Amino acid sequence: MEYLLKSKSSAIPCLIEADSDLNRYMVRNADTSGKGFNTKEEMIAWIEEHWKADDFEQPDQLKSVMHQLEDPSI
Repeated sequence: MEYLLKSKSSAIPCLIEADSDLNRYMVRNADTSGKGFNTKEEMIAWIEEHWKADDFEQPDQLKSVMHQLEDPSI
C-alpha cells in the first residue's frame, strides 16, 4: 500500500509505503529525504516519533493511515 500525505511545509507530498509481500517499508519526508525499515512495526514507531497530524494539511489523514497500517493483513 502506498499513501501520500500533503505536508504543510512542502509541495511534494510525504509518502508511506508498506508492502508486506516484498518486505518493503519506507517513508519519504517533506524534504524528500527517505528512510527504509525492516518491519512494519519499526516504520510505525518511527512515524509516531517523527510525524504529527498537525504537520499535514489534512490531519485526520495521518490518523487514518496509521489505523490502516496497524491492520495485520497489510
